[in-house]
Amino acid sequence: MKNRDIRLQEILSGRLMSETDFKIFALESFAKDIDHLKQKELLTKLILEHSSVARRLEDMNTELVRSRELLDEAHKIAKIGRWDIDVAAGKVIWSDSMYDILEIDKTTEASTELFFSLVHPNDLDKVKSMYKDMFIEQKPWTTRYRLLLRSGELKWVNLEFHGVFDDQGNAIQLYGTIQDITKMKSIEDELERYNQHLEELVEEKIQEISSSQMSTIYALVKLSESRDDDTGDHIERTASFCKLLAQKAKSIPEYTDLVTDSFIETIYKASPLHDIGKVGIPDNILLKPGKLTDEEFTIMKTHVQIGYDTLSKIGHQYDKNEFLRMGMEISLYHHEKWNGSGYTKGLKGTEIPLSARIMAISDVYDALRSKRVYKEAFSHEKSMDIITSSSGSHFDPYLIDVFIKTQEEFRSLYDSFFD
Repeated sequence: MKNRDIRLQEILSGRLMSETDFKIFALESFAKDIDHLKQKELLTKLILEHSSVARRLEDMNTELVRSRELLDEAHKIAKIGRWDIDVAAGKVIWSDSMYDILEIDKTTEASTELFFSLVHPNDLDKVKSMYKDMFIEQKPWTTRYRLLLRSGELKWVNLEFHGVFDDQGNAIQLYGTIQDITKMKSIEDELERYNQHLEELVEEKIQEISSSQMSTIYALVKLSESRDDDTGDHIERTASFCKLLAQKAKSIPEYTDLVTDSFIETIYKASPLHDIGKVGIPDNILLKPGKLTDEEFTIMKTHVQIGYDTLSKIGHQYDKNEFLRMGMEISLYHHEKWNGSGYTKGLKGTEIPLSARIMAISDVYDALRSKRVYKEAFSHEKSMDIITSSSGSHFDPYLIDVFIKTQEEFRSLYDSFFD
């Protein structure tokens, strides 16, 4: 400003009277006035913006304080505590709500040793192991365990554990939460007991229904079997033989995966259905004391298809019912032979379902040992000779091997029905 006044005095005194000097002077004065106005305007704007930012920061700080208060309040309500460990400084910090959960005075200095001293003795090894693994795996984890407080009270807590590690894998900070879930655990346990009780009730009702259905089925099948079986116990005996042979078949490497506990139980229940088709065979053929003619034998063989068709009408409605599915395959295939000379499909080897192969041996053994209208009962030894001579032709050779090895069990089982 002072320089401009001197310049103006020089011009007015006549020492610099040229037109060019005058124009330059005018332009300089105008530019300086503009700069001055801009500076004032910019300064004013900066002051206003600073005030606005300051107010916003103050409001945000107030909100942050309030949020922390609300968070602390929420933690207390939800019974969630926060803990932090500054590894480098060796400092442990617990939130007020964590002190409340542990039922420790807030003036007590927090430490990992104090915390571990409150873990239930039966859970301590697990918690310490997970704590050590944190430094190795460097991954967050969560677990449930019990606290045994100084008052003797037992509490269930849920612990979440997180860590911050540097590039060398060294722990910088450890932090997490602990929540009192004692009431929640009590409710869960009660629900678990209730669900277990419901499951037991459902299973009991299923067993009642299943037993009722099986009794009805057995009664109908037994009525059919009694037409050509002097004792009427054929279905019970063959069912027991099938179960025993299936159990022994588990030792055969080729059949280990097939013969499960479910398979054994199912074949025991489904095997009585093997000759259900005999209801469709006339008495003059079924009860004939002598040898059947070719025509009569052709009619007799239809009992497997009759049985299958009868069961399949029900099976289509319950396609996932393993009992019916196995009953159908036993009924249709139990007269197939290992060498393919059986009826009605001419299957051979492992083309024949395993359940039907087991049924074939059980059925023939009982038939040989029992009295029929066309024959007297054979001894165990004679029956075994007839069956073993057909190994690899009529019967599955793998099954015959275990049948021979455990034949005394089959003898005893058969005899037990007449004790």
